[in-house]
Amino acid sequence: MKKVLITAFEAFNDEVMNPTEAVLAELPEFLFDARVIKVTLPVVYDKVFETLEPFIKKHEPKLILMMGLAAGRSQINLERVAINMNDAQTKDNLGNIKHFDIIDKNGPDGIFTTLPLEKIVMRTRKKKLPVTISNTAGTYVCNHLMYKTLLYVKEHFPNTKAGFIHMPFVPEQVLDKPNTPCLDKRYMIDTMTTIMDVILNPMALEQAQRIMT
Repeated sequence: MKKVLITAFEAFNDEVMNPTEAVLAELPEFLFDARVIKVTLPVVYDKVFETLEPFIKKHEPKLILMMGLAAGRSQINLERVAINMNDAQTKDNLGNIKHFDIIDKNGPDGIFTTLPLEKIVMRTRKKKLPVTISNTAGTYVCNHLMYKTLLYVKEHFPNTKAGFIHMPFVPEQVLDKPNTPCLDKRYMIDTMTTIMDVILNPMALEQAQRIMT
């Protein structure tokens, strides 16, 4: 049976929840003839990929989807590229702050997702989901995880598709934050299952290709 590895992050930066955890909890255990492996990761630079790596080795998934919170964004963002840099004012959950810190001194400056972004966007637009492609995953723990994972998969599991999806706040997180963008988590859940559908279901992929042409 094919396996899909999907990750969420724990809460961070004084937030009491992370919407990605709520999304992860509601995703099905099996979908499109694939088993869904769920992992919640620490928001810690030096522990996040180290926590994920054993799951990749054990399950050798066909697909890895990583989710993170992007406060202030109004749409679900499919990240195109991760860059080889940690540089953020926000502390991680162990209090670490990193500035001008190269992730991998022997690695490339950037590394691209292996998800078929354009096909996914066309599919989600047909379903009227608020999804767009983003060209920056930031320089915080999300980008760190994306970079390390894509580099590792490229070297060790070249047939595995992998990418990062940034989610907005959910409404309950912004009750005391007027004018802060948010999105109902049902759109996030639908987006994640749609991404799986495009990649794992050949008929869906063919349909997305016909839409593009």
